[in-house]
Amino acid sequence: MIDLYKLHWSHYVEKVRWALDFKRLAWRGIEVVAFTKQEMQRFDCSKTVPLIHDNATGVAMSDSSPIIRYLEETYPEPTLLSADPDERAAVWQWMLTLDSTLGLNTRRLAYSQIIMECPQALPTLFLPNVLGGVFARPGLRVLAAPILGAMLVRRFRFDRNRIDRVYEQLETQLLPIAARLERDGFLVGGRFTAADLTLASLLRPLRVVPHFRDHPRLQSLFAWQAQLFDAHGREATFAYEDIIRVQRERCGTMRGRVGWLTPDALEAAAPTASETLQVARNDQHHVDSWSLPLGLPGYLKLRWFSGVGRVRYAPAALHGVG
Repeated sequence: MIDLYKLHWSHYVEKVRWALDFKRLAWRGIEVVAFTKQEMQRFDCSKTVPLIHDNATGVAMSDSSPIIRYLEETYPEPTLLSADPDERAAVWQWMLTLDSTLGLNTRRLAYSQIIMECPQALPTLFLPNVLGGVFARPGLRVLAAPILGAMLVRRFRFDRNRIDRVYEQLETQLLPIAARLERDGFLVGGRFTAADLTLASLLRPLRVVPHFRDHPRLQSLFAWQAQLFDAHGREATFAYEDIIRVQRERCGTMRGRVGWLTPDALEAAAPTASETLQVARNDQHHVDSWSLPLGLPGYLKLRWFSGVGRVRYAPAALHGVG
């Protein structure tokens, strides 16, 4: 039995869940409190989610890609990394690169979308079990949302999405990936590997970001993702996807017009040659009780003055994308 310490809606956790299911390993999920992670304090490894504890070997480790590599080395069949050394190295680089770019940027934009459109969802996601779920009740959700939003803005710099050119970086990264998959069907070796699993998992948050969800040149990429989800029995939607869909249906609009995107801006963000990575990067910044109030102006800026304008809501055409 493998214990998986998780936040159910995390796309990095989904990577590990999918790998465990693909390898048909027995596991149980242990939901953690996002801000304290008290459930993981007894382990010597980094206290980041996802974290696994393999009861058979005694190994405890965090970080989604190293976890998958451990599972591959310990439980090699069926394989996710390929037996061919060159393909195995290519899969590993895809995983680290996607973790360090796509995964971080999709997290930023999905949280930003939630803050712009339905910040009351934040207590439901982060505090469902704290004090018996009191913060997830309708009245207290309204009070807790700005505090959670300020903390998230401070930790992930959502108010800097335009300055950091997050939209541009993602679009220029995803367009060639979509073309590659249209041509080859998979990222490496003509078969499903952990590279495809990583891409499909880390792409999920973009399904709530209208600029990408409705992008005409990325429809094949989301269709590829939906086909993998169906073939491997993954959840059609996560809770935040359903929450934001209901909100959009209620008000009839969504925040989808990214006013500053131009062809020149996209050309300036074109990716350079990728470097060989040994570990994945992260983008989390330390937040304490003293610095938390500094996140409130950024939260309010993102909530009301993000530069992402409203458009009429229309459901996405792809299966499983609301």
